[in-house]
Amino acid sequence: MTTTDRDRDLLGRDWGSAWDDLPDAPELVPRPKTAQITLRLPAALVTDAKRIGVARHTPYHVLVRGWMLDEGVDAAPTAEVGPNAVQLNVKLTHEQLDELKAAAHGLRSPYHRLARDRIHAAVARERSALGIAHARRPTVQALMVFLLHQKGPNGSEAVRGITRLQKLLFVVERELGAGNAFYAHNYGPFSTEVLDAAEALRIAGFIGESRSKAAKPSFVEMVSQVERRAGPRADAMEVFTLTPEGHDAAERLRRSAAVYEELFAAVGRIRRRWDLQSLDELVEKVYEEYPEYAERSVIRHEVAERARRRKRGQ
Repeated sequence: MTTTDRDRDLLGRDWGSAWDDLPDAPELVPRPKTAQITLRLPAALVTDAKRIGVARHTPYHVLVRGWMLDEGVDAAPTAEVGPNAVQLNVKLTHEQLDELKAAAHGLRSPYHRLARDRIHAAVARERSALGIAHARRPTVQALMVFLLHQKGPNGSEAVRGITRLQKLLFVVERELGAGNAFYAHNYGPFSTEVLDAAEALRIAGFIGESRSKAAKPSFVEMVSQVERRAGPRADAMEVFTLTPEGHDAAERLRRSAAVYEELFAAVGRIRRRWDLQSLDELVEKVYEEYPEYAERSVIRHEVAERARRRKRGQ
């Protein structure tokens, strides 16, 4: 049989019945051991999941992973995620992700939506079973009071500078899923609510008037002094600290409910991890962890270069 005859024979056959019997083709590039799904969820939903995790003595990421893979959950379609959303990364095995995608395909739904719908339904069920009320987002004032009511890594309760206060409250909000007050600004994540909250607490007598001389301003302080609402003045550093009345108010709020006890403890853990001695290092870490909030920064390239130099010097 000539090559031409063989080609005609192969092309003339009906291969449809044999297709399903073919072995799976090997992966061109070996898949990593684990996969990851990134979900955008309402901040209040994530807060509820964390509270359920505390009540169940189980890390909330473990609960979320189980909920999104539970085919027994009656997952009614949920509303679209609005602007008040947080990003949650959940690690899965490739087999689990394949199962989720297959289930979504059968329902003619995007697998991200199916995962979100299942989480919504599971959280509602768990809240009902545990008697947990739907979470209300804490105000920026409450977060600020709790931040200033406990000591940072340097042993001081005070926060030096509006830039540091902005960045710390931003991280608190992101990690707790406690709202969406911040947006990308000229110097990274920024919120006018922080300024308004500080002024309101000062008028109420909970934050004292205090400034300290800064021996040498940091890089971020020098470039952000262009506008008061983005950074401190070069000649004096504004120091944010609670008055005795402020500490009393923070204690009353902390003891008013178990959820505030949990919030106070969580804010403290975040501050101890993020309140770095150098403001430049804090900004570099925020830019690295949350690059979408650094996109509009006029100093992002300088911050990135400083971070590279710092890492090379370690």
